[in-house]
Amino acid sequence: MDGASRWYIDGSELVAALGLVFVMSGVTLWWESILPTTMSIQAALYELVVHVLFGGIVLILGVHIERSELSRDERFAVMVWCFSGFLFLFLIAVWSGLGALFEGNVTAAFVSEVVVFGSMGGAFGVIAGVNHGRSARNRRLAERNEDQRETLVLLTRLLRHDIRNDMTAISGHAEILEEHVDEAGEASVEVIRRRSEAIIRLLQDTDTLVKTLGDDREFQPIDFSAVLREEVASVVDDHPAVSVESDIPDGLWVFADGLVHQLFSNLLGNAVAHNDPEELTIRIEATRRDGTIETVVADDGSGLPEEIRDHCFELGEQGPESEGDGLGLYLVSRLADVYDGSVDHEESEDGGAKFIIRLPTPE
Repeated sequence: MDGASRWYIDGSELVAALGLVFVMSGVTLWWESILPTTMSIQAALYELVVHVLFGGIVLILGVHIERSELSRDERFAVMVWCFSGFLFLFLIAVWSGLGALFEGNVTAAFVSEVVVFGSMGGAFGVIAGVNHGRSARNRRLAERNEDQRETLVLLTRLLRHDIRNDMTAISGHAEILEEHVDEAGEASVEVIRRRSEAIIRLLQDTDTLVKTLGDDREFQPIDFSAVLREEVASVVDDHPAVSVESDIPDGLWVFADGLVHQLFSNLLGNAVAHNDPEELTIRIEATRRDGTIETVVADDGSGLPEEIRDHCFELGEQGPESEGDGLGLYLVSRLADVYDGSVDHEESEDGGAKFIIRLPTPE
């Protein structure tokens, strides 16, 4: 049957109808032929279950797929599986009693076998059909998700390439203008520069977040001591006014990939962005503890606003006075999860923010 004809057949209704026929046939056979000859209630109930069970499964699944997410073509495929299974075991049952049929001797036992085996084949067929339909649907959803992810990756790359170049140019011209504007214009130039840098950070975070969605990432031992020292050097170079104290022993290794540095570039960048660099001290301490590397990043700034502390790692969460995008801490949490690690927030001993990151070490 071609695809056009399938639209006129709702497989779920035919499956349910076949199940109803099985149930009615089983009940009728049991009532007319089996119950009168059964000597005990237990045996009668057993025979009733045997003759009705598989037909009931077909009936219930027929109703279920009518209300399920399966398309009409997928329901049609379930119907084909169901009727194929029914015909297969039905023909086997008929073949086993073919001699008696030729002799015109149709017994209640033969009819019972036909009903039980036919309903059993229908039940197995409809179960196989539903599983086949769901597997096909899951494959299509996986392919669609992969297409969407690839589109998102491409879009992010375009944004990062074009917008970042534009914002870098804007930031550079703002620095040039600083020497040619009066005091009233300096504040506006500073806003332009600050927002340009914020947009560049947003593009970097978005690109990193997209990369965490990939299925083909390969983790390997990473020299964590070197990563932390590079991030400390980076924040000191970019913000000379910030005081950074670090205790990073040699020989610390974690099982991660090249994105692991984003955990700390975001935390350090947030500390600087939300506090006065000239009055800020950041402390970084890394230790080996119970098969993990525990890293503490604490500062003496103003800390996280109280209203977001309990859910600061959720996407889009930010303080009422924040000019950020609410992506930084979510990205930190996401990366920690990807590496089978964890990140927690506390108030530091100096009243600022304190983050504890735990990452697994290589076996």
